Amino acid sequence: MIEDIRYADGDEHHVDRGHGGYYRAGMFSSGPVPWVNSPVGINADRWGTVTGIRRILFVTHTMASANRLMDLLDLFDSDHRVQIVHTCPDTAGIPSGVAEHFTESGFAVVPWRQAVHTRWDLVITANTSGGLHELHGPIIVVSHGIGYTKTIARNPKSEIRNPKSVYGLSAESLISGGRIIPDVLVLSHEEQRDRLAEVLPSAVDRAVVAGDPRFDRILASLGERRRYRAALGVDERDTLVVVSSTWWRRSLFGSWPDLLRQLLAELPVDRYRVAAVLHPHIWFGHGPAQVRSWLADCLRAGLILIPPREGWAATLIAADVVVGDHGAVTTYGASINRPVLLATFPDDDVAEHTAVHALGAVAPLLDRDRPLRDQVDETITHFLSDRHRHLTSLVSSVPGKSARKLRELCYATLDMPEPFGPVLVPVLPAPDAAGTRGGMSTRVSGTVADDGVVSLSRHPADALIGRSTPRPQLPDAHLVAVSDHPLPAVRGNADIVFRRGPDAEWLAHAFDRHPFSAMAAQLPADGTCLVRIRDGATVHCQVADLDPLVAASALYLWLSRGDTGTPPSSLRVQAHSGPIVTIAMTTAE
Repeated sequence: MIEDIRYADGDEHHVDRGHGGYYRAGMFSSGPVPWVNSPVGINADRWGTVTGIRRILFVTHTMASANRLMDLLDLFDSDHRVQIVHTCPDTAGIPSGVAEHFTESGFAVVPWRQAVHTRWDLVITANTSGGLHELHGPIIVVSHGIGYTKTIARNPKSEIRNPKSVYGLSAESLISGGRIIPDVLVLSHEEQRDRLAEVLPSAVDRAVVAGDPRFDRILASLGERRRYRAALGVDERDTLVVVSSTWWRRSLFGSWPDLLRQLLAELPVDRYRVAAVLHPHIWFGHGPAQVRSWLADCLRAGLILIPPREGWAATLIAADVVVGDHGAVTTYGASINRPVLLATFPDDDVAEHTAVHALGAVAPLLDRDRPLRDQVDETITHFLSDRHRHLTSLVSSVPGKSARKLRELCYATLDMPEPFGPVLVPVLPAPDAAGTRGGMSTRVSGTVADDGVVSLSRHPADALIGRSTPRPQLPDAHLVAVSDHPLPAVRGNADIVFRRGPDAEWLAHAFDRHPFSAMAAQLPADGTCLVRIRDGATVHCQVADLDPLVAASALYLWLSRGDTGTPPSSLRVQAHSGPIVTIAMTTAE
């Protein structure tokens, strides 16, 4: 039987007398969430298995803070003396994705109203908002970015920033309910203590410099660059351009949402790859489906879209250059000596004396009126190895030691000895975001030299559609399109139409469905390419170290010269200034 009971605090509980479950409406803003009986709650001793444990609450407001808190879980590795429980405040600004994150990670979770009615041995969070003053237990606050770098608007409706008011290091951030929220405020660098002393001297004695756990994991993972590039589907000879955007309207994505499409249009696919790292607030503030819809043509053009929960740091290690803004991810990239090109940098959003501020002083600003490819190449070519030395020194006062210091701090707060043995600093997992290149539709321009070498350059067709700018110039380009491209004008007007996978029947009837195509190409999974020529032969192309579609375009360019209608037995092909590769061709009538 379920009864409705109204308590003195005004909240309505739905009590299942048969199962002992307590429900309150509105938890995580997604309907009723049950109060739990284990591992905390009035009946925890009845339902629990391990007893006598210290209870630690992780408070996750957003997926941005979830990413930072995940770095702290390993501080308690293999310690059966503690129980970690997770919650999300009801008043969190962008809680979308957090409940799913809890479920997929297998965490023990309590609704917020149960969390504030429970006594905790330790509370850890990466935010200072959301009613933390209601919690019972010592609170440790860590930053969820690269230190404390973003200024706060004078009022919520104003874009005018207060240079002395920094999120996480100001009275607005640290005082709630008439008291200073954190019992311990974790800083990554000594300069943050100096700034705190200026704006809120009474909080200085609560500040502890303990470094940056994510920065230390990045440092520990630098040797995995080749593995990360392979996981992203990026060849060693490719130039990986990572585009990083924080959130809000003055971010890269907020102020220049077409930049990704422009980069993809201008950068030849056989030399460059483009990956995007978007702030979790973009993903979950607008919805993952909406983000993918906004970037649908970019994804068809080969964009590698990094998921919002993990993978961004490994992608920075894999990068050759970072195009970004004033967000933490861009500065993390600079901190490991990646060349940086700033697409936007609103100076008054950035706190002085920080690593982000130092980046704004040294990184070149992207010029919207010049070819993007030239600027990307120049940034890489003219990058000085010591350009980012100063900003790197501002990321952490104790590089490589954050996990050890944080574990010492947590166990001191718990008033219990640390576990035996060293603390973990896990290497970052390989990113799970391989993009498509072999199956994209392209515009291909090229020439056949007197010595027979076919030189060609390919650009993503989807990034070129509807563009009003003159870049890039693609004289006499032919269109190579996947047979089921969603735009009828593309699949219906392709010079070469293709399909991936073994499908001999499709190849035999391709020209019936695509009457304006000169060639049809089938791409089995073995790296070969079967090319059927209209009113001609079928050519089997053996391709090594190249996208098989290069063979189809090379053959198209060869036959377009008009001096012969017979396919050659081999072609020497150079895809965008790369090595000359010989492609063997066998003709079957």
